[in-house]
Amino acid sequence: MNIHSTGKNKFVVELSSRDMQELDITYEEMDYSRIETRRVIWTILQKVRDDLGRDIDPSGNLLIEASADSCGGCVLCFTVGEKRRSSDLRQPLKLTKTTESVVYEFQSQDALLDMLRVADASAFKSQNRIFTNGKSFRLVLRKQPGSTEKKLLEEYGVPVGRDLFTLSHTLEHWQSAGQI
Repeated sequence: MNIHSTGKNKFVVELSSRDMQELDITYEEMDYSRIETRRVIWTILQKVRDDLGRDIDPSGNLLIEASADSCGGCVLCFTVGEKRRSSDLRQPLKLTKTTESVVYEFQSQDALLDMLRVADASAFKSQNRIFTNGKSFRLVLRKQPGSTEKKLLEEYGVPVGRDLFTLSHTLEHWQSAGQI
């Protein structure tokens, strides 16, 4: 289990396939409504307390985003919010699973726009976002493209990754240029 802080109120827990076996859970089984998942989250929060010296109060606002990795493990991103008001206590905490995103990079705005003009517009309209670093543009797709869309994307751009690191780096260091 690899635990690291990414900010004042954020931390990431990387679970290897071995960690998942030791915790007796799979990514597919993760659902906060299940007692087994809550047991795993409490175990992880105890480890975070020990490793980072932070006492995380699960009765506060706690967002947990889970992403499967390609090696059978899982990455959990925790965001700790302010203490929940009594009116919010009726709402159960939720574990959100992210879909496998893929990031494509285009060398110019023209290349991205040309691809979008040629593409079937409906294929790219499911909360996909565009980012820029001032020179290049990245298209973050929330789901894997079909074979036709993939060929088109690779004709105009290049895939730069489908892992959590590439997605996180794009979201943090690139400027949002809109949503498709």
